[in-house]
Amino acid sequence: MLKFVFSEDRAPFFWGLFSLVLYGVLFYVSAQTPSKIGLILFLGTYWILMGIAFFPFFSKKNEREASVANSWIWGILFRITCIFAVPLWEDDWARFLWDGYQTLQTGTPYGKTPASFFTAEGLPPWTTEILSRINHPDVPTIYGPVLEFVFLAGAFCFPGSLWGLKLIYLAIELPFWVWLSKNIKKNEFTILFWCPLLVIETYVQAHPDFLGLLFVAGSAIRLSQKRSLSSGIFLGLACGVKTFGWILVPFFFLKSNRPRFIAGLIPAFLIPYLFFRVQGGVGGDGLRIFLENWEFNSSLYSLIKWGFGFSDWHPGIAAGVVCLVSWGILGIFHVFSFVKGDASAVSKTFLWFFLFSPVVNVWYLLWPLFFWVRQPILPGIVFCFAVCLATISGRTLAAEELGLQLYENPLVVRSIEYSLVFLAFFVQNTLQKEQNIFQ
Repeated sequence: MLKFVFSEDRAPFFWGLFSLVLYGVLFYVSAQTPSKIGLILFLGTYWILMGIAFFPFFSKKNEREASVANSWIWGILFRITCIFAVPLWEDDWARFLWDGYQTLQTGTPYGKTPASFFTAEGLPPWTTEILSRINHPDVPTIYGPVLEFVFLAGAFCFPGSLWGLKLIYLAIELPFWVWLSKNIKKNEFTILFWCPLLVIETYVQAHPDFLGLLFVAGSAIRLSQKRSLSSGIFLGLACGVKTFGWILVPFFFLKSNRPRFIAGLIPAFLIPYLFFRVQGGVGGDGLRIFLENWEFNSSLYSLIKWGFGFSDWHPGIAAGVVCLVSWGILGIFHVFSFVKGDASAVSKTFLWFFLFSPVVNVWYLLWPLFFWVRQPILPGIVFCFAVCLATISGRTLAAEELGLQLYENPLVVRSIEYSLVFLAFFVQNTLQKEQNIFQ
């Protein structure tokens, strides 16, 4: 029986079916009141799905036998299942719906706090629940203008509807994957399209960072095809999603036809901002508050900040400066390595960026995912598996009365998460030295 099920021609079908069942488990968990059991189910399901998605890394025959049609069918079914799931331990989606509504009504979501509308009259009935769910309602929105256009499309087509916004995500994502699938290897497409980090964070948790993944992937592919203008356009749009896109600018600029690259990058970045500037402003206050006060799931930043706690320096500012300078030095080294032909330099730069960062949300790792799949480094792959431990926080453990702040991770959890990542450095360097572990 097992030989029949896991035969080479039937295995992709059964792995897809098994994954769909696991996504059904997530749908069930989302429909219940999340508990410690729900958290365990979520983490276990995520890790199994990650193992299935990344299996092609370890299968020498998989490239020859990979079926794009099989990957497409199951990947779409995964997404449809998750569209109707309720976000788990997340409330960012409420801000997305509110931003879209504000843009539709006033032309811009920037500069106005949700809290200022708590007593406003004449709002649609559905806004009451959304306003009550927005975290930090006293802070203006921090999301980039490209994302605000997506939220606007959701508000126009499906006012106040989370599943409607997810349908907008799907309508954007699938055509992009049609193009990407023609320009990357079958294995790479299957890993990316099935990756639960992408599927769950986009279609369960409703985070829009899939756009960052798609735009940086498009930019990298067009650069490899010597299409500097369109590469710049894609990267400019990525920078308009979140600032993470700027990490790639020096790498791609130096490898491109520079005038054409800049001719695509600058307009693609500025035009969305100019649109909202004309409409009344692009804010910036919310982002400043975020940068000054927010810390979550950090590693090296947290250690350095702890060290400065014994000095007369402001720990947060001092740690931020040290981390920024340290990452900048590493980044310059990797830029020159990239120009000399080290294709993994981008993967390494993203990895160190998040190791030095004060905030590492799970969905942030969608940004380097394309590079960690195309030019894999073991610490990056391990990070994709381990980052879901960040879900364990004061919010998900509220019933345990551990005295944690709402967005605080237990120290032991962070220690496990980042110990796995740094252990991967040791394993990669010990076993493979300068050779990629997956080659």
